[in-house]
Amino acid sequence: MLDTHSPNLTKSIRFLVHDSDERRYRVAASAPTSKIQPKRRLRNRQVREKRTFRAMFAFGLLLGALELFIVLHYLLAAAH
Repeated sequence: MLDTHSPNLTKSIRFLVHDSDERRYRVAASAPTSKIQPKRRLRNRQVREKRTFRAMFAFGLLLGALELFIVLHYLLAAAH
């Protein structure tokens, strides 16, 4: 494929590109730990999502309390 798209590349560059592609495929095919990593990633993602939810929920409560304070303060000040 590389030869058809760029025939002017030197042989050494073609060899290096071909060699790195082979190493990448060998590593991806022979990695037995790839079954463990998605579970770990899933747990980390769930923990991150829970942490994000808690932070957003706390921020929403804070904003709601601030808005309630402002409205009540305005209404009480208008009553006097």
